[in-house]
Amino acid sequence: MKALLFVFLAASIGAVLAQETPPSQQPAPTAPAAGKNFQDLVAPPGPWTKTPEELLPYLSNFHFEWTAADKNEARSVSPGLKIGTQTVSETLVRLKDGQAVSLILLYYSRGNSGDVNKRVFEEKLKAISDDLTAITKVQPIERGRAVGSAVRTEGLIWNTPETQYTLEWSGGRDPSSGMFRAEFIRLTVLPAVKEQRAIGAATPSSYANRDAVKRFVGKDKIERLPDGTVRLTGIPMVDQGEKGYCVVATTERVMRYYGAEVNQDELAQIANSDAQEGTSVSAMINSLRKLTSRLGVKIKTIYSWDITEILGIIKDYNREAKKAKVDELRTGNMIDVQELLSKVDPKVYRDARLKKTTDFGKFQREIVRSIDEGIPLLWSVNLGLVPEKNIPQYAGGHMRLIIGYDPKKNEILYSDSWGYGHEEKRMSFEDAWTITSGLHRLEPVGT
Repeated sequence: MKALLFVFLAASIGAVLAQETPPSQQPAPTAPAAGKNFQDLVAPPGPWTKTPEELLPYLSNFHFEWTAADKNEARSVSPGLKIGTQTVSETLVRLKDGQAVSLILLYYSRGNSGDVNKRVFEEKLKAISDDLTAITKVQPIERGRAVGSAVRTEGLIWNTPETQYTLEWSGGRDPSSGMFRAEFIRLTVLPAVKEQRAIGAATPSSYANRDAVKRFVGKDKIERLPDGTVRLTGIPMVDQGEKGYCVVATTERVMRYYGAEVNQDELAQIANSDAQEGTSVSAMINSLRKLTSRLGVKIKTIYSWDITEILGIIKDYNREAKKAKVDELRTGNMIDVQELLSKVDPKVYRDARLKKTTDFGKFQREIVRSIDEGIPLLWSVNLGLVPEKNIPQYAGGHMRLIIGYDPKKNEILYSDSWGYGHEEKRMSFEDAWTITSGLHRLEPVGT
């Protein structure tokens, strides 16, 4: 369940809010209410000088929600959030010790806003650029194409003494239609370079930099609890929102865990994602293979469904269905996997899957091996085959992240890209194998 930020950083500001302000110190009735204009937070000197209690009105007024229980990131899709003349479709505020360390403002993405033509895209880009020049009172410098990110974006940078504003955009030829396809327009707001290390902000040079991935040490991320549970720490939450972006959101989480600052809109572009239909797992895997040298990672498929595997599963199910005296699955020349799965008896299907003891054993061993090396696993599943509580999607294909295991309870620890409340959950190995359609290991080169 989402956690609204009306009690943002309560531990640090509770005492302040509890104090009664003397009448002589109260603002005049005609003064504008604090936090009503989000642009005030973005404009120089930026949010870096704001105390937690000064941030509270902005985050409350614009309906920010925590993306995870650690309260290091808050997200808003409020339609009232505007910078200059332009509405922002999605905003992230990242924090450290209660203070803002970066802002990411997504003015446009194909996933959030649908397709726009080249003229509309360029007009929006110019309006945003003009707004930022007026707000910062400095002229931008061209950054040119960034070659270290997941996609080659173009950019402009506005530098003020306290803050750096980087506007990035991407758009190009649609491989299927040959027409222009807009991808995204994104503003990243960071402390000025000299201030970044002091407050722990990510520097632009670390974005999607393979050197950051090279520095990753998996053993440092492993936590072993007294009850025997082994879990990975430091995996950021990414909330895919209303987009069907579970594959790219999950991939973003792994890449950021390794230190490469990519995002789901960039990954959606390289995988040719559709906001409604989502992302083909095979397209994402193939795209990541092409980006090995740029991102410093490699992908290994441990298990996946192909036509041979699917036909085998149908055969196994029908064998068990016959014994249980329930309807068998009927197939024609075309196989709609999700339609077939909607017709199975869950108990019969589970029994059939668990009789694949060799594959099930490998599934368990690979999870333990990867987690013990500090490597999370991309986990493709079919929802609706085993009971699950409080999830926004109850059937169909989905991608999750396996982040740990409990050998005593024979459970996996996993996470969904649905934001707050979905950071860490548990499921038995048996149920996990029942719903599995793929398992992939995305790891730093040299691991």
